[in-house]
Amino acid sequence: MKVTIRILAASLLAALALPAASATGSELDAQAAALDATAANKGQTQVAAKIAAFFANLAGSKDNAIALVTALRNGTDVNLATTTGTGATATTTTTTFTPPTGKMGWGNVKIALALAQDSLLRAGITNPTAAQLQAALDGGTVTKTDGTTVTLKGVLQMRADGMGWGQIAHAGGTNVGPVVSSLKSTQAQLSALPTGAITTSTAAGATTKGVTTAAGASGGKSQGITTATGSSPSLSGVVTAEGAGNTPKGNAYGRGIVTGTGSAVGTGVVASTGGKPSTSGVVTATGGAAASVTTPHGNNSGNGQGDVHGKGKGGG
Repeated sequence: MKVTIRILAASLLAALALPAASATGSELDAQAAALDATAANKGQTQVAAKIAAFFANLAGSKDNAIALVTALRNGTDVNLATTTGTGATATTTTTTFTPPTGKMGWGNVKIALALAQDSLLRAGITNPTAAQLQAALDGGTVTKTDGTTVTLKGVLQMRADGMGWGQIAHAGGTNVGPVVSSLKSTQAQLSALPTGAITTSTAAGATTKGVTTAAGASGGKSQGITTATGSSPSLSGVVTAEGAGNTPKGNAYGRGIVTGTGSAVGTGVVASTGGKPSTSGVVTATGGAAASVTTPHGNNSGNGQGDVHGKGKGGG
């Protein structure tokens, strides 16, 4: 009879424990969803850097932490670099493993790494190697500081097997209160970030907010039209074929007609060679100024070959 009562009591305690784990899991899921919503328009590079900052020690370095959170987010291979030695004797090895969970939201990435970190701390490991971190995530045996070994089930492996975050935390003996608080703190940090801007990268790697040249130079000030060589225009909307920047003197500035070589005029009619413009409305073939009509060589005269007196043929 006593045995039966004990069995019933144990069953009752187990039944009471399950809802508690489920409720904890619901809270973690809610916080993860809230973090994902906040991170949606903050720029993925910014978000990755913020979350990675919590796990630089876990991953072994800042660069490893960024690589880790990015890989978990995208469901790609994790590559952790470990450098030993210094100077000419330094060697770098890379530990690579594939997360069994596929793509994850940023909130789930944060939870997974927090639970993995806690499992290692419980084993007395404060500065894990890449292999120990892999065991905490994918499952495996680690050696504790006292020389004994412990087998970790692997946070990501349990998640891939269909367990909820509350169940995973319960299985590892983790107090999820600090995890929830950390999620809220991260969400507040992400909320303070500027909204991620849409940018266009050039072939040379420069980034602009407007239009980028073929050579990769920035589109400039307020217009968004750039030359073929990448020079930035000033205020006009038309640029020379050579890409010279528009200035108040010499080039297009508020007009709309430009010479073949890029010289501009103040009138709207341009010499074919781009010579210095005149203030009149007619220009010679070489760019010289004329009063009203032009001789073949751009000289205004009353005689000579090709002279014009108001009704002759103008010079070419």
